Amino acid sequence: MSDMSMRNNGNGIRRLSGRIADNWPARIYLAVCAALVLWVVLDAAFVQHEDASMAGVWPLAATAPTSLLALAVPLPDGPAGAVLLLALVGAAAVVNAWAFSAVLRRFRGGAARA
Repeated sequence: MSDMSMRNNGNGIRRLSGRIADNWPARIYLAVCAALVLWVVLDAAFVQHEDASMAGVWPLAATAPTSLLALAVPLPDGPAGAVLLLALVGAAAVVNAWAFSAVLRRFRGGAARA
């Protein structure tokens, strides 16, 4: 791969990430969702519970309503299902951040025209 094509690929990723989270509310939302997912992973890996942990509910709640679609996907049991669920929650967070950015762009564009 040439240096120029790598730079163009980086610019494309930067442009795409700019469209997804081009404002502070969307970036903060993504950071909170990432922190919640990290918390769930650490809770599952290092904390012993007598009963089931409710930590996994918080990322789903934070990424609702998009993450509710992830609950409709049949997941395998075990670690593979957990990883897939976290990936779906991450995708839901990205979709929600894109929606936040689109709404804010629309409001800011309307305020500039008025």
